[in-house]
Amino acid sequence: MANVIWVLVNCNSLKEAKSIGRACLKARLASCFDIFKRELTQYFWPPRSGKTESARGALLIAQLPRLRRLVKKLHTDKLPFIGSLKIEVEPAFASWVKAELK
Repeated sequence: MANVIWVLVNCNSLKEAKSIGRACLKARLASCFDIFKRELTQYFWPPRSGKTESARGALLIAQLPRLRRLVKKLHTDKLPFIGSLKIEVEPAFASWVKAELK
């Protein structure tokens, strides 16, 4: 098995997720991306406010390597959530990902 890193980006809308995902593909910073549309997400913000806020949005999943700078440039939040997961994949898939990226 080989490793590929998935990047998770919480976006404020489906449109934003598509825009950022397409920009990552165009810049060859991701080999592909998926979007999970969320109907409603609840979270506390700021942490000690005691108020629960709700937001609609989408979760963009793209494959790393160097797309953090582009996501920060295109995202509507000043401090967007950008996380990553290292996953095991078949070596042939990892080779394809590497061939697709700059």
